[in-house]
Amino acid sequence: EALDDAGLGHERYSFSSTNELQTVVETMVGQVDAVYAPTDNTVAAAMSQVSATTNEAGIPTICGEVGMVQNGGLASVSINYEELGYRAGEMAVQILTEGADPATMPVETMGADECDLVYNQQTADEIGVDVSSLASDGGTDVSAEA
Repeated sequence: EALDDAGLGHERYSFSSTNELQTVVETMVGQVDAVYAPTDNTVAAAMSQVSATTNEAGIPTICGEVGMVQNGGLASVSINYEELGYRAGEMAVQILTEGADPATMPVETMGADECDLVYNQQTADEIGVDVSSLASDGGTDVSAEA
């Protein structure tokens, strides 16, 4: 909906296994200007393969989480898993020591300001994308952490 509202064309691609993923990615690179890879276990497990194909084609891959960026994606506004774990621990304490009922506890979300802006400078250099504005906005280069 956000892409439609912005007047940007988009296409969805699907696959059911890592065996199909490479074929789908190879098909995409001839038809798209950028790729969004959501937080998905199948994609995450094959992210090095995905990024090898997209990066070779000079197509930026925006990812759903930091590990995928470490494995060759370009950038992400990623859930901070440490903060998420801390919050889950706080909820567990409420359940175990205070008698809170999980069924009635509010669902918590993390806003973009609570997430981590990350980018992969090596990928940016490889595909010719200037990410200096991400660095100046407080982003973290995770290419050395891979």
